[in-house]
Amino acid sequence: MKILVYGFGPYKEWKDNFSTKIVKNIRRKNLIRIVFPVELKKKVYLDKIKRFRPDIILGIGQDPRPGSNKIRIERRARNAWRYTKKENIKKISKNKPDYFVNLKLKKSKEAWLCYNASDYACNFSMYAIMEFIKTKNKNIKHAFFHIPRDYNLKKAVRFVESKIDESIKIVSLEK
Repeated sequence: MKILVYGFGPYKEWKDNFSTKIVKNIRRKNLIRIVFPVELKKKVYLDKIKRFRPDIILGIGQDPRPGSNKIRIERRARNAWRYTKKENIKKISKNKPDYFVNLKLKKSKEAWLCYNASDYACNFSMYAIMEFIKTKNKNIKHAFFHIPRDYNLKKAVRFVESKIDESIKIVSLEK
């Protein structure tokens, strides 16, 4: 089973990205690890998916909000994007709905379910991937997490590793 785990590189005022640290510290072997540039272009994400053809995709985004202490398991990718909060929100794809991730991972003490991944790169990547899966009838499972920037790195890595295990169980049971 091929598993692709991705995070993002630096953006805006952030010289590093916590999601990069998490992706690089996952101790599992045989994972496809990608750190995407923060770009709002579908091709950036879809080229890698087409190249590696994973069975499972887990995305990790940095939650930069101060005081945030819980991981968000994102469930909905909105058909919305903008570079800054001052801009008007634009559609990612004309005449297309919002998409829900198709890998329903469980909430826990450290993580809650969220239905608004915002309108920047994390949401954009989720949307591009789910649109590809839905419109091309691909049998790829996808989930996404936002992890607070100041979260303990070891705990964050353990969380993601536990979600890798949970994902494998879910996909194995479906086959």
